[in-house]
Amino acid sequence: MESKVNYTLVGFFVLLLTGALISFAFWLGKYNDDERQYQQYKVYITESISGLSPEAAVKFHGVDVGKVETIRINPLNSEEVELILKIKKETPIRIDSMATLKFFGITGLAFIEIAGGSKNSPLLVTSKNNIAIIPTAPSLIKRLDETLSSVVTKLSDTLDHTNAIMSDTNTKNFSITLQNLKILTQRINSYQDEIDVLLKNSIQTGKKLDETMLKVGTSADKVGSSMDTFKVTMRDSLSPTMKSWAETSKKSNALIDKIETSMNRGDYDLQSIASDSTIELNALLVQSRSLLSEMELTLKSLRESPSDILFKESTPKPGPGE
Repeated sequence: MESKVNYTLVGFFVLLLTGALISFAFWLGKYNDDERQYQQYKVYITESISGLSPEAAVKFHGVDVGKVETIRINPLNSEEVELILKIKKETPIRIDSMATLKFFGITGLAFIEIAGGSKNSPLLVTSKNNIAIIPTAPSLIKRLDETLSSVVTKLSDTLDHTNAIMSDTNTKNFSITLQNLKILTQRINSYQDEIDVLLKNSIQTGKKLDETMLKVGTSADKVGSSMDTFKVTMRDSLSPTMKSWAETSKKSNALIDKIETSMNRGDYDLQSIASDSTIELNALLVQSRSLLSEMELTLKSLRESPSDILFKESTPKPGPGE
């Protein structure tokens, strides 16, 4: 009887312990809550994810919001690693959010950091049948690696060019150039006195050239003034002559018209016509002689002293009482 009671207690204890273990396992996994509190997202990374393992943390601006559920090579593209993240539903993952691989200090353990995008951007919608993809940005390690690779490449090219420039032939040519430059400098120093004299002569020549240009300008002004004086003189000299000639021409035309009128009327009294015409012809001849005399005097003055017309100042007429 006592033996049966001991087995019963043992069996009851075993069942109780098993139930406790199962309950504890469910509590740790929270399987019942995952479907209601978490949702899945995909991330594709082209760089090495060394240090990242399943159950690694997923952070949103440094706050733990989930974990990495699975890691595998993308079956459609062998250059990418596919991550499935399990993130809390209340986390505001937006369409412009970016996932980045980061590391904990110097331990080498990796995690996924999500940078939240603009607050006005719409949320990224995901579901169990259509898991949304979060875009990725290169990690700090990858950016440093690319930058260092670029710097090393450029530094290598620079060293190659430097070696080519500093070759033995170029070094020898550079030494020869320096020596020639030294000789040239010495020769220039030996001609320093001649250079000073040349500079002084250049300065004096420049001053003389300025003075010459000033004289040329003054001469041009005098020529312009002389031309104005010539125009005035010619106008004063020829105007009376031209006026007299015009008056004489008018009188001649009037006389001819009078003669033609008389002849057209049939008046053939040549004696009366001749007497009237003789007086007018005499006056016309006197004016013609005076005009010819003035023109001869003007032409004679031009022949004897042309410079008087250009440079001789006209004598002003005396005023009343002078």
